[in-house]
Amino acid sequence: MTLSAFALELTEVVLPVFALFLVVLIGYGVALLRKKIEEIDNEIARRSLSAALVEAESVGTDAIRATNQVLVDELRSRSEDGKLTKDEAHEAMGVATDYFVRHVTSDSMRILEASLGPIQEWLEGFLEAKLSAEKRAVIDYSIH
Repeated sequence: MTLSAFALELTEVVLPVFALFLVVLIGYGVALLRKKIEEIDNEIARRSLSAALVEAESVGTDAIRATNQVLVDELRSRSEDGKLTKDEAHEAMGVATDYFVRHVTSDSMRILEASLGPIQEWLEGFLEAKLSAEKRAVIDYSIH
């Protein structure tokens, strides 16, 4: 067997092994790249949701304050005992909800809906919690 024949046989054996190794290495690289892309996508999604929640917090507080300032104070002044009826409280929550929907950005609304599901159910609970927090803040302020 000559050296060139030996080299040819060696090439026939080594080349498929090398090609297989190269395919596995490329597959591993692609999997690693996909994982990195997924981590980046998750980080972007996390930051987007965080920013949307910060905006929702701010707009929700504004919605409750604006509703209290305009509608609730007016309704209370007209009532004999200074308290809202169930219908008036429901009307006030509707006004606060409308305020929120008009003032939150469409991007934040889209992110909140994608993350939390139907926004209406979440929004009512969220605004109720904001209302309770505002009431506690007023009580705490008046005590001190």
